[in-house]
Amino acid sequence: MKIKSCPTCGGRIKIYYDHEVGDEVYCEECEKEFQLMGLNPVILESFDYDEEYYFDEDEY
Repeated sequence: MKIKSCPTCGGRIKIYYDHEVGDEVYCEECEKEFQLMGLNPVILESFDYDEEYYFDEDEY
């Protein structure tokens, strides 16, 4: 297991040996979610739910 510091709060993010690129991991302190973009070295990308789940209103 690897430990990565959270870029947001400095908390611990645990990266287990069975994690693969594309998996979701989270910070134990602030509970922010990240996607693994690389394993050696560990590269994290933040999830921005505001943009990901934005829906336009349908016009009727």
